[in-house]
Amino acid sequence: PAVAGGRAPAPRCRARDGYRHAVRRGTVGAFVVLCALLAVCPADSGRSAGATGDGELRALLQPSRLFETRGALRVDVRNLGDEDVRVTALRLDSPLYEPQDPQPRDPVLHAGGRDVVVPVQLGEPVCEAEADGPGRLVLTVEGGEVAVPLEERPADLLADRHAAACAVEEVRSQVDLRLGDGWERTADRTVTGEFELAQRAPGVELEVVGLEGNVIFTLTTEGAGDRPAPVLAVDDDHPADAVEARITASRCDPHALIEYKRTFTFVALVDAGGERPLRVDVTAEGDTRRLLEDVLQACL
Repeated sequence: PAVAGGRAPAPRCRARDGYRHAVRRGTVGAFVVLCALLAVCPADSGRSAGATGDGELRALLQPSRLFETRGALRVDVRNLGDEDVRVTALRLDSPLYEPQDPQPRDPVLHAGGRDVVVPVQLGEPVCEAEADGPGRLVLTVEGGEVAVPLEERPADLLADRHAAACAVEEVRSQVDLRLGDGWERTADRTVTGEFELAQRAPGVELEVVGLEGNVIFTLTTEGAGDRPAPVLAVDDDHPADAVEARITASRCDPHALIEYKRTFTFVALVDAGGERPLRVDVTAEGDTRRLLEDVLQACL
């Protein structure tokens, strides 16, 4: 593989005007999926990392439901050479994302061996950038760094994720979308409060057409049957909106708590003018997060 060249730090992500059409205290917080963060898993499917680029290493980038909860994608790496390769760190090299420090990993890529699966963080998107070729997986090995061209499955995986991330940045620049203050515990496993939407500047028109819970918490909006879509909407006549919601801990089993890492994050479905609503994360913070932690403690 070619020796990786340096890349000048890219500017922070700045959303472009009109970019609306791009698509626990204690016990709970201590759970960690070591496989995703530190260790290396054997490939969990029979597919191999198909040959791509020159050299003796191959790298296939693809989605992973496990790794994506941490802002990462899955890379299947294979060594087609005659000697083992010990990796100590890796990073993504793509103009679509800001350069990151190498992420510590410790796999040994055995010569002619099976695929080794590792997560790679995407980092912050650079919203003005365009891809100038395939991304690369830069591996830190004995003697320096090597860059391996990435095969993407599906094709344009990085570009599609980049467009969605920048569309979310655009929404965040236009509105505040949050869990309001004053959430209360109304049952052993349930809290009730409001989701809020507010303009950041005049002229913004935006609709939230749905709110979703997650693997651990079920979310329902109060009086949803009586209130037509959208769930939330703002314009110059109504610069702020709120809807009452109920959040209930539906799963408290250790397996779910260990495997799932977006426990306190919910999803707003925002109409951004595309074919499908844009998925925007809304994370509980401060007193609301502590209240949800209490709920989880009660059902462990």
